Order: sequence, then structure tokens, then C-alpha cells
Amino acid sequence: MVKNLKKRVLILGGYGNFGARIAQMLSSEPDLQLIIAGHDKFRAELCASRLPGLAEGLRLERDAINLAGQLKALHLDLLIHCAGPFQQQQDYGVARACIASGTPYIDIADARRYVCDFHRLSPAAQAAGITMVAGASSLPALSSAVLKEMQRELPTLHAVDIAIAPAHRIVRGLATVRSGFESLGEGFPLLQNGTWRESFAGNHLRRVSFAHPVGERWLCDFDVPDLELCPRELPQLHSARFATGLQPRTLQTGLALCAHLARLSLPATNPRLARLGHKLAAHWPGGSSHGGMLVRADGENQRGEAASLQWQILGLNGDGPWIPAAPAAALARKYLRGDWRAVGARACWQLLTVDEILAELAPYSVVTAMERLGPQPSDAQTLALSP
Repeated sequence: MVKNLKKRVLILGGYGNFGARIAQMLSSEPDLQLIIAGHDKFRAELCASRLPGLAEGLRLERDAINLAGQLKALHLDLLIHCAGPFQQQQDYGVARACIASGTPYIDIADARRYVCDFHRLSPAAQAAGITMVAGASSLPALSSAVLKEMQRELPTLHAVDIAIAPAHRIVRGLATVRSGFESLGEGFPLLQNGTWRESFAGNHLRRVSFAHPVGERWLCDFDVPDLELCPRELPQLHSARFATGLQPRTLQTGLALCAHLARLSLPATNPRLARLGHKLAAHWPGGSSHGGMLVRADGENQRGEAASLQWQILGLNGDGPWIPAAPAAALARKYLRGDWRAVGARACWQLLTVDEILAELAPYSVVTAMERLGPQPSDAQTLALSP
């Protein structure tokens, strides 16, 4: 009997908005067999048939009672979990099935409690001798990689401000829209001026300026793992904020209103309205096909002087959704090549470099820039711009 020398990687939710992109990125890896899995076997097989390398489609339910047994029978080298929304998976069912079956695990979760509490699985993961990572996406994988880069010039960070402005003219997954819509009005703590205060999803509608052609966007507070991980990992930090929102402004204003209604216990958000919002957003007039992510850090440089840096990544012409898919592909590639295989369970905090993530985005319309910020916006000095 000839042994299969190809490494077997299963992408759960692999035909979804991000899973399919991760599969496309990893299809360039040599000696790899991709297994596209989800509850719809037809869609899984269709996605697999469109990949250039060796791939197959498989029906696999993330909530299956015998999931661990099914995974063990597949003899996997890695499982990438993309079947969100992760806010509803606080029991870590898929991750625990990976521990039981001895399957290494990566996910793209950006739910705060899911990612920030993931380390609690570490003793079991260590006993199983496997690597497990949560949050290999824009947050916190890419954001923490950017902060690590910034700390070369600003070793002491006092404030971090992150914003994501997705393009309007893109295809959005229902799971992404649903998780965001159903979270409107939900309270969460954030660190401001050294004090933990409560905000809520959809609060503090404000204007954020991105580079051309993304331009001005109106964004609101939202709960993400970075609001907890940044203060945990950066002991001298006294403020951390995150904002996101949709185009055009009228749509985002309506979502902010829904958030305030939800705070009054009015029926502003539920799964049915989330599905309706998903359909309405897709046909809402206006907006563009350009989106971006911004990370600003205020701190002290090597000489102890106050200084600020701002980094942006722009996804142009509809290529923005490749950005959150890139960290999982980069980390999977790093793991499969044996470049990083730390046993245990952890959040994806500074496990990748910016360059490793950008390497996955080279074929797409994505640009980045780092700026030093002076007292006035006109003092901004571009340090780097790369395609």
C-alpha cells in the first residue's frame, strides 16, 4: 500500500465568504490536499472543483455528536475553522473535537470572549500534543502584527485606535452580517484613559478618514478581542478603541439608531431582521468597492519622546475581503512547513509578521502605508507604501 504523502487540510465552512478565499490561497502550496467541508455537500464539492490543486468536498456538521470520531478518521494534518458566527460557539465544540482527535486547529474567530478565553483549552491541547490558535484574521492577527512592527519605533505604547471600513460593493457572508447585526446594542468594557468604561456595539458614531480612494467613513464602537488583548499584552497601555461600520452614511446611521433602540429593549435586532438587513445592504444604493483598515498607536519612542504612528491597508476594487482571509492562510502555511509549531492553545497575537500576511495578498489590489503623525494632520509623513 502506497502511503499518501500529501498533507491533508480540512477547511470547515470552506465554501463560505472567507473559507473559500483561504482555500484559494492555500491551493498554491505544494503537496497539499484540501478538504472543503460544511453542511452543504453540493456547495463543498463545487468549491473544491474550482480549485487548481487536489481538493475534495465533504459534508461535515460542526455540531455533529461524533465530530471527533469523524475528524480522527480523516487523518488530518490541520483543520481551519471558518464556520461562524463564533459568538454562538462559546463551548468550543469544534476545538474540543480537534483535541479529542489530535487534530491541529486554526480559526478565524473575532468574537471577543471566544478568542480571549481560548487559552483555557491550552492544558488539554498540550496533553494532546497539538497546536491550536484562535483569531487568525484581521483581528487580532493582523492588528497585533502591525503593533509589533510599530513597537520597533515606539517601544512603549499608551493608546491604540483601530478602525475597519469594509467596502460596500462586495459580497458579504450572511454569518458576518448576522453576527454584527445581532450584536447591536450589546454592552462591553473598553479601556479609556486608564479606566474601564462601558460602551455598546453601535455607539459613538464618528467620522474616520482613510487614504484615497477609501476616504471618509462613519463608524461606531464595536466589541473585538483587541480591546481586551491589547491591555493584557501591553501593560503600559491606557486606552484602546475599535470602530467599524458600513457604507453609505445613511445605512450606518440607521444601524446606530437600531443599536440605541436595542439599548431601550425595543425589538431592533433579531435573526429575522439580520437576514433582511443582509438583503437590504446588498441592494442599498451608493458606496464603493474600496475598503480599508487603520491602526493608530500613540506612545514613546526610543528617546522617551511622545510620538504617534498610523498604518493603513486598503483593499481596492472589491479585493478587501481577501485581507481577513490572509492571516489564516499565512499561519497555516507557516505551520505546515514546520516554521512554527508551538503546542497549546492561544490567541493569534503576534504569531505572524506583517510581511508574512502581505505575501498572501500579493496577487490582489491591496496597498499599505505607515505614517508618522505630527501635532497636525498636515504633519503626517509617509514612511512606506507597498503594493
